[in-house]
Amino acid sequence: MTFTEFCAANNIKLQQADIVFIKKQLQRLPEEHRKAVVRRYCEIWCKVRDATERSVAAQNAARFASNTWLRGIVSGEVVLGARG
Repeated sequence: MTFTEFCAANNIKLQQADIVFIKKQLQRLPEEHRKAVVRRYCEIWCKVRDATERSVAAQNAARFASNTWLRGIVSGEVVLGARG
């Protein structure tokens, strides 16, 4: 399953800016880590979205949490495999 298919199956509504941001960030990581990073990114998105009541607010909260986590991974402030 591709990243886009996974997102569609889990009702993760990426905007074009999200896709550009994610691809740019992933390019900065070793290729062998990318699949795990994408999987965790999606887990964070779904967890935050599902904990938020309104649809638009849920997508925005999920986007913020996932993008913040991804920036932390790329900068080295967050360790892959650590739950957060």
